[in-house]
This record gives sequence, structure tokens and C-alpha cells, in this order.
Amino acid sequence: MTEPSFSLLALLKKISTKASAVTADEVTDAITRISQNQCSPVQTGALLTAMHYTGLDMRADVIAGAAKAMRAAGIKIEGLKVHPRGEGVGEGEGVGTYRGGLVDIVGTGGDGHDTFNVSTTAAIVASGCGIRICKHGSKASTSSSGSADILTSLGASLASVTAPVVSEYYSTASHPASSFCFLFAPVYHPAMAHIAPIRRELGCRTIFNVLGPLINPIDYSHPEGLEARILGVGRQELGRVYAETLRLLGVKKALVVCGEEQLDEISPEGYTNCWRLVEGTDGEIGIQEFRIHPTETFGLQTHPLTDVAGGKGPGENAEILKRLLQGKMPKGDPIMDFVLCNAAALVAVTGVVGGVEKLGADGIMRGSLWKNAVETAMEGIMSGQSSRSWERFVEVSRRASEAQLTA
Repeated sequence: MTEPSFSLLALLKKISTKASAVTADEVTDAITRISQNQCSPVQTGALLTAMHYTGLDMRADVIAGAAKAMRAAGIKIEGLKVHPRGEGVGEGEGVGTYRGGLVDIVGTGGDGHDTFNVSTTAAIVASGCGIRICKHGSKASTSSSGSADILTSLGASLASVTAPVVSEYYSTASHPASSFCFLFAPVYHPAMAHIAPIRRELGCRTIFNVLGPLINPIDYSHPEGLEARILGVGRQELGRVYAETLRLLGVKKALVVCGEEQLDEISPEGYTNCWRLVEGTDGEIGIQEFRIHPTETFGLQTHPLTDVAGGKGPGENAEILKRLLQGKMPKGDPIMDFVLCNAAALVAVTGVVGGVEKLGADGIMRGSLWKNAVETAMEGIMSGQSSRSWERFVEVSRRASEAQLTA
């Protein structure tokens, strides 16, 4: 084992005496040292635990600083080009404000509900709606089936989708507007390999539980980063903190969601609390709070969480996803409606469709924009475009795997 070259004792002592005096820069430096494997596992574990129990890992400036440190330690996609609308993207251009950039939808996990892989499925569905999806994710840590687990079960070779492969994937102006790509977190964040055993031993939530959705490699590989994103959090108190973190990181178009059941997705059962980044006329980014509802916002039925349980494992979940992409699952099916809520929200936030929206006095968002987004998501499925977008990525990943094996 590498001998630790940096001590965290000074920071640990400061946290123990006055945690409120700790600066984001101090934490950023510590996370940088940890990511470079310069600190002992004991001190690393002590720091992560101390941050958890003092609430330091719930401060937006601290989370943003830690995200910057992890981005700096990650693998960059050199030469990444994303051609905007009007430069050959051709299909699915829509009528909204979407400029043709890359988009993500991801949750923090750890909400304890173990639902179907809805954000992964919603990403694939939305990729058939004229959106370039570039989802970042990994295998399951607390659920039965993580994003990487279900996609591997569907035939993708995720570990082969390295930075050069992604750069080539987006290299031409003819790259379709409707497209899907998945970045497997261990490929782009090798530092997590030596941090993972420490996290497993601690048995409590750490700042790394909330960093995953904030370190998509696109954000530090392309000048504009992700154009839009939806991030789900599993605790209500993290919603505004996460939105503020995104604002500190320079994000302009995003929606943070938390189902009222402490669900890190848009709930199929009832209300979901939302925090949306909104750019004002002066260019300043504000945070707008509202609620959405399957019926009142999207025009869909409600379903209890028990009807969208995901504890079947990646194989069975993959079969459900396949059936959905084949158009064999109608509106009204619990999982279909669950997916449509989340996919439509991504379509609406990205700006693929037009329409009006109105925030009611009751705090609930309504309007044609959100219902138009449902119809657009449904069309992506029924036209077969979502399925074709997914199959295109599988083919690219398999070719990359074969090329790497013969190199």
C-alpha cells in the first residue's frame, strides 16, 4: 500500500472545535488529496464521518468544491465536440429552446425504495425525442439494479466506452439529434476505486453519496458542459442545497426533484418537490420552487410505489425496458406512467417542446408544456426512435470492445 504523504489531522482538529469555520477550499484540498491517494484510509474515514455528523457535507459551497476536486481528478474527454442545432443534426429538432447540447438525468440513490430503473429508462426514451443524452452512472450500491447493471444486461459493453470512443462518437456534424450515450463512472473516475472500500466500512452516508450526479465528465470536457439535466435527491432537505450547488458550479438549466416519499425520482404516486434553475433577464440564475403531480401536471394516472418496485434484478428489469421500447406497454401501466413522468420532465426542462406553463397558487405546476412533453416522449417510443437510439449506442460499444480486444 502507498505510504500516505498528506495528513488530514489539522482539518480534523478544526472540524472538532468549530466546524462552521471550515472553508470550502479546505475541503476541496482534502478531497483532492484523497482522490490522489495521498491520505491514510483511517484519516479519510474520520474526515468523511466528521463531515457527515457536523453537516459540513450538506453545505452547497462544500459540495461544489468537492465536485470540482473530483472533476479535476477524473478522466477528460479530449477533443469533445457537440454540434449545435442547424449544423446537420437534421431530425427531431422540436419547437422549444433546446440548442442541441448533451443532457443527463440521474439520481443520488440511497432513498431505500428500490424502484424500477426509471432514470435510465427515461434517458433512453428521451433520447428518441431529438435530445442528445449522455448519461453518467455506475452499478448498484444500495438497490437491486443500477443503471450500469440493466444496460449491461441489454447487451452494452460499457467499460469499452472510453474517452476516445466518446470523442469520436460526437465528432461529426451528422451525429443525430436523437442519440444516447452512457459514461460508466469507474472508467472516468479511477480514484473512486480506493475510496470505495473506505465508504463501505463506514456504514453512514458520506459526501461521495451526493457527488456522483455532479461529476459527469461532460461538465469538464466541453466548454459549455451539459446543456440541461434533471437530478433526483432522496431527501427533501437536500433539494435546495443541490440546486444552490449547481448554481455555484455554473449550471444554467436544471431541475432538482424529490418525491414526497423521499424518492430520488419524480413520484408516480403523488407530489414531487422541485427546485428549478431559472435565468433572469439580467443573466442571474435564480431558484424557483414548485411541485408537480402525475395527473395535475402530466395528465397521467397515479400509481403506488409498490407497483413500480425494482427489486427484480437487472435481468428482469432489462426485459421490462425492452418491452417498453418495443411499444408493448400502454399508457396506464404503472411502470410506463412512471417512466413517462420522468422522461417528459426531461423533455420539458431541456426545451425540446413548446407550450405554456402556469404555477398555481397551490404551488403546483400545470400547463400544456408538460403535457406536450408526455406526448413527445410517447412518440419517441411508438415511432421506434428511442429504441434505435439505444441500439446505435450498443453497436458502438460492442465495436469499441472488439477493437480493444484485437489491439
